[in-house]
Amino acid sequence: MIRLRYLFISLLLLSLTTSCEKENIIKDFSLDFSNINSTEKENTSDTLSMQMDLSDAVTQGIIIPTSKQSSNGLFHFKAKAKKSDKKLFYKIYYQNESYKFEESDPLSGENFYGSWEDTDIEFKQVPKSGMIEDDFRIVGNPRNERVYFGTDPKFKDMEEEIQKGMDMIRADENWFNDIKKKAKENKNTVEQQLYMDICWTLKLNEQHGEINNRYKRNPRTGVYSFLLVIADEDALKEIPKEIKNISISDSISGFLNPYDYFLNGKGKSTKGISTSFSKKSLSLKAVISPESGVYVDILSYPFEDFKIHPNNGKLGNNDTLYYRALYQQFFHNVPKTHFLKNIPVVEDILDDTYTREEYNENLKKFTNSKSLIVDHPYITDYPGKTVRVDNGGKYISLINPGNKDRKDKPKKESVGVSTRIGFTYGKFRGKIKFPAQLNKSGVWSGLTNAFWLIYQSEQEWNQRRTCDKGGYVKYAQDDGSQAERVSSSNYSEIDIEIIKTSKYWNDKDAPKGYDPFNKDECVLACTNWDLSCPSPKNFYNGGTHKYNYLSKDYTYHRWYDAYRALTSRETIPNNIFNKEYYYYEIEWKPNEIIWRIGESPDKMYVVGYMNEKFTVIPNNQMLSVITQEYHYSEFWPPIIYDQNFLPYPKKDIEGRVYEIVVE
Repeated sequence: MIRLRYLFISLLLLSLTTSCEKENIIKDFSLDFSNINSTEKENTSDTLSMQMDLSDAVTQGIIIPTSKQSSNGLFHFKAKAKKSDKKLFYKIYYQNESYKFEESDPLSGENFYGSWEDTDIEFKQVPKSGMIEDDFRIVGNPRNERVYFGTDPKFKDMEEEIQKGMDMIRADENWFNDIKKKAKENKNTVEQQLYMDICWTLKLNEQHGEINNRYKRNPRTGVYSFLLVIADEDALKEIPKEIKNISISDSISGFLNPYDYFLNGKGKSTKGISTSFSKKSLSLKAVISPESGVYVDILSYPFEDFKIHPNNGKLGNNDTLYYRALYQQFFHNVPKTHFLKNIPVVEDILDDTYTREEYNENLKKFTNSKSLIVDHPYITDYPGKTVRVDNGGKYISLINPGNKDRKDKPKKESVGVSTRIGFTYGKFRGKIKFPAQLNKSGVWSGLTNAFWLIYQSEQEWNQRRTCDKGGYVKYAQDDGSQAERVSSSNYSEIDIEIIKTSKYWNDKDAPKGYDPFNKDECVLACTNWDLSCPSPKNFYNGGTHKYNYLSKDYTYHRWYDAYRALTSRETIPNNIFNKEYYYYEIEWKPNEIIWRIGESPDKMYVVGYMNEKFTVIPNNQMLSVITQEYHYSEFWPPIIYDQNFLPYPKKDIEGRVYEIVVE
């Protein structure tokens, strides 16, 4: 509530400032929330706290309020204009205040602001009585930008669409020959490559259409302000067309933020223009619950043999789950440039009887052994088998399956889920029961527990801001000398990853007496994939760097200049995994990222921090992901426990996802 109080004071001061030099004819501008149904306890006379209704948000985008939350699905407002001998005209604007650039910032055009959703409605005439009574709602893509238009997101039988597409490619000799060539290069079968290519093509085709896909630029969580503008007929002529109609962009500057124009720009001093902020504000959060089930997206599944496990009815690819489920099964992209050379041993890895001594014995026994199993980590060949919606929808179970014995082609299989509703910025807090990293003997399970954000789409609508200095790294050799750079990219990722490794990036950096095998210590890594864009003034290049935040030094590492990610490491105790659940949080703002964990939302502590001074902060829409995955050991040097010498798990390893809150 302190943040909201300061927001109100600052808005009031801005409103007073704009009225000092000229008469403000607006009286009693206020929002009427009496028709809104809200179950939030934090409501005050000045702030309405609402939980976003996500029931139709997957295909329709987030709408505030919906007809379930309001008597007519709209916010009402009233105002009184003093009498004038000129005709008067009014317009309402709203803006997200929690996740924005300051209005004077050149990037403030990226802020989430809007007005009436029909952007062709510019200023409306004030009635002769001077009494204004009107309504509006907050929707995605409020500027109605064409880049967010596409095909109708209605449910389709995608298995049938895929088969038609594969038949079409087979009938085109040149196209089919290209598929064969690509299959050879990627070490895939022709059928697998054909399947993957048609899925990619069908995804790409979704962006070509005339439907306003408002879900592609969803409203942000946090606090919203409301600005009423009244202009007389002479002043109205002075207001730029890009401010009257927010869907129009300036050919040079792009979109113009109306808040900036009226509070800092020409609109502030133009005679005949009055502005007023509502004393009431709106606070929004999203609760992404498992109770509506888990959808399985065939276009995300990389294998042509698609079938769904007969689960408990809350997981599948039917039309109900397509429209309602807020989660979907996540399928990892397994890098085949690396290999596992795994010991042929199946053991209950998290059983306390499997000791470090036994690990060392197997290390000696199987080093250079011809019996090592050369393979890759796996993803499921039976969607739904390792992901379940349990306990009536209270949580999602994630299962890394166990193996009977070494003769039964043992596997190390990763598992995960992602959300289906994207956000730009927010405080993402996962309530998760991850499996233990270590058994009581301190031996690593081999799993990387991860809570992370990933770009929602590879399509044009989800491009990041242009890297205006040097470009983003698209690809780089290990030393970065052959880095391919591009000005724009859709790739963005922000990670919390928990593994067993050293806190230090090199053995030589570790202080004397440090024991990376400490049986109670794990490492939490915080990563921002800035794609090595060198735009920040103090960009952290390859090597190790330090930054002080809240009186604590954080150490950052980039393997080489063109390496695409910047990471910090923090030690955490393994005993947090003994609790029923724990909280993991990524607070992603326009100019900084803060990582936290804790036993409850009000007992979180900072484990990582980055800002725009030394790394580029992404600005495209992202999904939340929770995974339990088998990484290659070389991903996290220096190697403490080698993945190759950890046994295949004998028993299922289970984690649980209770919910994700974005606020």
